[in-house]
Amino acid sequence: MLLTMEKYISIKQIMDDILVHPLLKDLPLERAVNYAVEFTRRVGAPRNFVEKNEELEVQDYMAKLPCDYLKIIQVMDLKTRRAFRKTTDSFHLSHVRPTDLTYKIQNSVIITSIKCGKILISYQSIGTDKEGYPLIVDNASFIKALELYIKKEWFTILFDTERISQQVFNNTLQAYNYAAAEAQQSLTVPDYDEMESITNMWNTLIPRMTEHDNGFATLGTREYIKRH
Repeated sequence: MLLTMEKYISIKQIMDDILVHPLLKDLPLERAVNYAVEFTRRVGAPRNFVEKNEELEVQDYMAKLPCDYLKIIQVMDLKTRRAFRKTTDSFHLSHVRPTDLTYKIQNSVIITSIKCGKILISYQSIGTDKEGYPLIVDNASFIKALELYIKKEWFTILFDTERISQQVFNNTLQAYNYAAAEAQQSLTVPDYDEMESITNMWNTLIPRMTEHDNGFATLGTREYIKRH
């Protein structure tokens, strides 16, 4: 269940709008998204975390976290309606009392003190559209700067290969510098760890044809999109 009142836009929609430009028609979608990830590392991004609730089936003390999981807010036992407490003890399963309800996050798995049963987790996530593309907050300044950054990066290649003029390149560079400064003033930028999580997830959330087949099984590991 998605719990947010913010207005969001799919990064795929932004990419589609950009790629209609005559000079950008040969820009591969994956390259454009890679530029978008680079932009968020340089400038930051609006806080676009959303809260979700999800029921998980615990088997042999473990349950797989949702593919869009970012950070746990709360965990509850659906049978007893009691809350779990977080533990950092690596051996917490051997130390807990029978009445203790504890959990630990390890990679993409939640390890609990109950052997089996159902739990409800409340967690932070980066929203996605129906196709699995990341959503970003519909912030006009940020979107404008993002579009110009992608344009600037691609135009650098076109300029170096003498396919656009110095004036066209300079105009784009100037427009980007102005837009980037305006965007940074309008943003509530996540801290370093949050920003690292966002950009890593953006890298892994971009749907490639093969990812649809395996159900995003590799989500949660850092990936890099190769430049062409």
